[in-house]
Amino acid sequence: MTRIADPISLPLIKSSPALESGECGSIVCHFLEPAFRIAYRGVLHIDARGWESQAKTFYAHAVARTPKALWLHVQRINLLAGMADPDIHGALVDLFLVLDGKGAALCKRMLALAYPLLQREAFRQLLDHLLANGSHDNLSSNGSVLSSGRVSHEQLIRFEESADDAQTDPLQIASEQLAFGQTDLARETLESAVLAAPERLELHHALLEIYRHSRIKTQIVHFLQRLETVSNPPQKAWQELLHEIDKDHDKPG
Repeated sequence: MTRIADPISLPLIKSSPALESGECGSIVCHFLEPAFRIAYRGVLHIDARGWESQAKTFYAHAVARTPKALWLHVQRINLLAGMADPDIHGALVDLFLVLDGKGAALCKRMLALAYPLLQREAFRQLLDHLLANGSHDNLSSNGSVLSSGRVSHEQLIRFEESADDAQTDPLQIASEQLAFGQTDLARETLESAVLAAPERLELHHALLEIYRHSRIKTQIVHFLQRLETVSNPPQKAWQELLHEIDKDHDKPG
């Protein structure tokens, strides 16, 4: 019996323009299956324009069949990120479960990539797992093909809108955003928090640290103008930062 090659091991195969356009005369035209078009180890970012849903299904089955092939997980996550598909949470769950506390750098990169697409409860679940080195064992998601449990979409929405989540400390949110390189987003989070609760000095100090590293005076001045309409308890600290930046600019190059 002829052995059928595993699609996962096949190189990328592209059909000819004639075949894809149907201009093949008397030859029977067959479009290539996604398995033969995307199962390629050489690239981690897959161009799936026009056949995203087939590629998504292919990678779900491929990960379920070969869960320890990390390149498949990365291709799957990159694909779902490009599609802005909420099932990226499930793809991350599968990667985290397979690594089981190892590969922290890879997990962090993939989590940072997916951050804009994740609901806060889903992000916290994955971050807790990462910080606990894999000992956090409550990972589950509708989009996962490896987790034993399932979390319904409705349940995630209820978590997102819960009273506890609504009271999440902006310092914690900004800290998470900074951890994943979202500096501008963290600055905006703290700016909004300071304007809403100017009496909280710790919010001012956290925002001052961001501005101290960015050293963009125009941004600071603009924010202080907005802050004047509310109040500014640590006004001295803000003025000292402006003076510090001015001194840097006055130094001879």
